[in-house]
Amino acid sequence: MTSTRVLLATSSLVLAAACGDDGGSADADPSAPDARVSAKCLEARDHSDLDWIHTEIIVPGCASFQSCHMGTALEAGGLNLETKANVLTLVGRPSPLFPQFQDIVPFSPSTSYLMILLGKYTGPLDPDVGTMPYASPLLCDQKRDAIDRWILAGATDGAPAVDAALAQ
Repeated sequence: MTSTRVLLATSSLVLAAACGDDGGSADADPSAPDARVSAKCLEARDHSDLDWIHTEIIVPGCASFQSCHMGTALEAGGLNLETKANVLTLVGRPSPLFPQFQDIVPFSPSTSYLMILLGKYTGPLDPDVGTMPYASPLLCDQKRDAIDRWILAGATDGAPAVDAALAQ
């Protein structure tokens, strides 16, 4: 019985970690801004490149452990995010949920529906879906900022790093 409890506890921790609970700013103590921020969130401060974003944010949180956005992705509107090439298909694509928005608008993160879905900017959301990751806490600010900077730099496969001060 004890080994079952340990297995369940371990599984719960792994599930929570994979579903976007990465020390986001919602619970952070404002007097100690980095006290609850994970190492991956801190690392995100130095990135605006699709290689890192795909490997460290998209695959673990969207297209691997949860399997929402892999394969045929039937439960995710057919949106497969397993490869960088798949992510790049979102650039300039009208959002299936709200066609007045494009999923990713190069150089304009605030008008990119992806950033609305990630909770970075306000905008319409499907009440049955909400923000992403689905049914999980928002990604930490640093990870959302990395994606924001990537879009600001043009949302390309080889986007150069953008100074964080320019992204604000």
